[in-house]
Amino acid sequence: MNRRAFLVSLGAVGAGAALVPELRAAEAPAAPKAEGGNDVFAFPPYAQLTAPGTLDIRWRTKRPATAFVYWTQDPASPREQWARACRTEDGMIAANETSHCVTLRGLDPAKPVCFEAVSEPIRSFGAYSIKREAAAAGGKRTLRPTLGEAGSLTAAVFNDLHGKVELIQKLLAVPTVAEAKPAFAVFNGDCVDDCGDQAGVERRFLRALPPLNEAGLAALFLRGNHEYRGAMARRIRNNLSPLACGRYYGAFTLGPVRFLCIDSGEDKPDDAPVYGGLLATDAYIEEQAAWLAREIETPEHKAARWRVALLHIPPTCGNIGDNDKWYGPTRLRERLDPLFAKAGLTAMLCAHTHVYSFHPPTKTGRPYPIMIGGGPSEKAATVMLLRADATRFDLTAYRADGSALDSVKA
Repeated sequence: MNRRAFLVSLGAVGAGAALVPELRAAEAPAAPKAEGGNDVFAFPPYAQLTAPGTLDIRWRTKRPATAFVYWTQDPASPREQWARACRTEDGMIAANETSHCVTLRGLDPAKPVCFEAVSEPIRSFGAYSIKREAAAAGGKRTLRPTLGEAGSLTAAVFNDLHGKVELIQKLLAVPTVAEAKPAFAVFNGDCVDDCGDQAGVERRFLRALPPLNEAGLAALFLRGNHEYRGAMARRIRNNLSPLACGRYYGAFTLGPVRFLCIDSGEDKPDDAPVYGGLLATDAYIEEQAAWLAREIETPEHKAARWRVALLHIPPTCGNIGDNDKWYGPTRLRERLDPLFAKAGLTAMLCAHTHVYSFHPPTKTGRPYPIMIGGGPSEKAATVMLLRADATRFDLTAYRADGSALDSVKA
């Protein structure tokens, strides 16, 4: 492991600043102007990566409508030749709803994905007569290939935004990050914080995702402890998809990297008065421990060139602000640390403390490094740039001013 600083030129800063369209400070993005002049979209489409070759496309309409996604992996193909996808359930195509999600499966991670969401508002929905208005389109998007040449992988990791989504643009404008052109962004928890309604979720985080897609990046979302809080916590799936396995924890291999995604739960005991007796994260962590014990014995895990654990709350964080003494880290340390020690991890990526820190492997007990991202102020915020191929692993943290922090290289 080594520590490395990179020289940053002012010219590179200017070039990188255009990577992401400006994230407006308005409470929610303006509805896109649809073809034909219809004003249909209440919230524009955005794409989430939920597994290799799998994307969830979500959006909202102002009135009950249909939901279709037209897509292709051949950017040169005419629009009329694009495939059409929709959500079906119990033999019916989803319709007459305002919250929409269409899943694209079987995509080639080595190719770009062009997509456009289309809805037709439902004027009347009778048993034998369904009348629809003209179709409205939410704008074409082209996402970068998830995997680069020879199966290489480049990703940007964010955490603890706590509603300050303008930090995404500033961190993506860091010259080294901009030049690397990450294929997707990982949001490692506490992006949505204590939101009690739909407008709050959109204002505090979701508004960042359509511009991110416009810049070519899909988003991978993991829960932090703040996503457990507020009335919307139990409806977060309507806005931010879990992994394709249907859970907020799981594992998948993307190129040379096996990702272990852990849902680290809350930082206080389930019976803490602030939760009103409505949490069951002790049992949830036990469930994940049993899963992790099975996962690290799978052929997929053992065959991976590199292995990366993603979780919001770190099992240990150097006692920053006495965090190591809190219930959440202690529970993770007791239940998951022995399994992580056997997992052959290349690195663990965490968040939660709001203070950047790096913890090299120890001679006894922890054979892997932990990198903990900072936030949510511009001064404290960090982005981790992960680059890997069959022969190289490079994980480096950067601040918004372009300064490099620690690196994990293998």
